[in-house]
Amino acid sequence: MDEDTLKKLSDDIADIKRAVKRNDPLLHDVAAPPGWAAFSLVAGIILTLFALPAHILTTRYGSFDAIPTGAKTALWAVLALFLIGGGVSKVLLMTRKAARVDGRDGLAKVVDAFYGGRQAHVTIPLTVGFVAAAAYAFFVGEPWIALPVTSFLIGVIANGVAIRCGLRSYYVIGYWGILMGLVSAPFVEAAPFLWLLIIYGGMLFVFALAQFAETRATGKGDDDRAPGR
Repeated sequence: MDEDTLKKLSDDIADIKRAVKRNDPLLHDVAAPPGWAAFSLVAGIILTLFALPAHILTTRYGSFDAIPTGAKTALWAVLALFLIGGGVSKVLLMTRKAARVDGRDGLAKVVDAFYGGRQAHVTIPLTVGFVAAAAYAFFVGEPWIALPVTSFLIGVIANGVAIRCGLRSYYVIGYWGILMGLVSAPFVEAAPFLWLLIIYGGMLFVFALAQFAETRATGKGDDDRAPGR
């Protein structure tokens, strides 16, 4: 390897290091905006209000389709609140924080940091796998199949966020998702709503606790960077 090649390689490494230093503070702040822990806690409660009654009623009536129309409509309304309300709230929290940190283009830079450049070789396949697993499960009429697969993939993605952003609380989601994805696979078909509560409700609750703990530790001046950072 000649001197010019070594110099070019050294310059490339320096550019990567500078890019990481620019992105990490922004990613760190946007991945844990103010109110994130409270949002996770409320989302977990709303999901519980769907999954637990759905499990009880499905057990009582034999199937979800057999649940009385009024109760089923109420369940769908709660699920819509979780999906739509939660999705909008999450985007608003992240967008506002990104705008404060890096102006109007802050959120676009965050998306580019996760899905652009070399990072795309990891995040895009994981995201496509998540969507494909969910779509296939619903297509074949067995939506519970998606629970362990998506849980595992979310776990891997969350661990990546923890490494990239230096937030220990994301390791909680990461290993919860991975562990629950593996544990639930043989049992999820027998009680899908119960496992929905355990996997995703539990994920939201433990993440809220981890966020509260991390925020408290940061407030005391402790280092909230993930190990290895």
